[in-house]
Amino acid sequence: MKLPDFLTDHDLNELRKTMQAELGRYQPASLSILTAEEIEQLQTEGIEIPIDNVQVLNDGTFIYKGRRVIVHIRDVAEYGDRYTLPKFHLAMCSTLETMMEKGKYQKRYVVSTRDDGIFKIHRIRNEKIRKSDERLDICQNCLEQLHYEGFSLQMNSQKRTMAVQKFSIKSFFDEFGRSCVWATPKYDDLHAPPNLYSVHFYRIAKAIKEQRGYRCQNSTCQLDLSHPDDRRFLHAHHIDGDKSDSHPSNIRLLCIGCHADQFQHSHLRDSPDYAQFISKFAYRKKAN
Repeated sequence: MKLPDFLTDHDLNELRKTMQAELGRYQPASLSILTAEEIEQLQTEGIEIPIDNVQVLNDGTFIYKGRRVIVHIRDVAEYGDRYTLPKFHLAMCSTLETMMEKGKYQKRYVVSTRDDGIFKIHRIRNEKIRKSDERLDICQNCLEQLHYEGFSLQMNSQKRTMAVQKFSIKSFFDEFGRSCVWATPKYDDLHAPPNLYSVHFYRIAKAIKEQRGYRCQNSTCQLDLSHPDDRRFLHAHHIDGDKSDSHPSNIRLLCIGCHADQFQHSHLRDSPDYAQFISKFAYRKKAN
């Protein structure tokens, strides 16, 4: 069946004029998909790409073509027998911000999804490259940025060293997810809806809390807030930062303490509820 030319439909044009809606040209959004070769390269030596091709999510982590990635330095200068191995990065931390300010990020970093802690490194001496597989440590500033498993730079050096040693990239990907196709922009700058809570958000959030037993979903917390007096301390956090998307898959229940630790949510620490929560559940902070 052939569709009519809606541009010549009198009734539709009258309705458009009444709505004062301008004609626009529809352009479907392009979705970048990883090729089989790119997937294999991400899992092995990594891919060197322009910084503009890497997106930073609201939680501070990185995605490339719908896949959550980590970044690391590939080229390491050798001076005699001396060289310093770099750290790998999970998030846009203060170290990477400094590197970007110095104009070194795009040239020196690659992205990968390899989860065994081994990275392809180019050791450079006298303009010659020697490739090697090296085990790298996680950047502590990244752990601080994400407040990963309660990590803080204020911890003593022994605790910080232990946190680095036990860190697992695989566990990180398991918790944060490897595929982030949902993070691909759904709208252009003219048609994006305002980032506001939907009219049904509080009803949906209440139902999700009941289904999940009023418990914080942070694996290192899991605080039970089912008592009626404590339920206000449990928040429904939008994983991708889009407040208008209240699908259960985009909602993670967090106590106000864990919620305040999320990227760009530190303002919650200024709320009266936060002070009351910390006072009532002080043991939680001590346990971390």
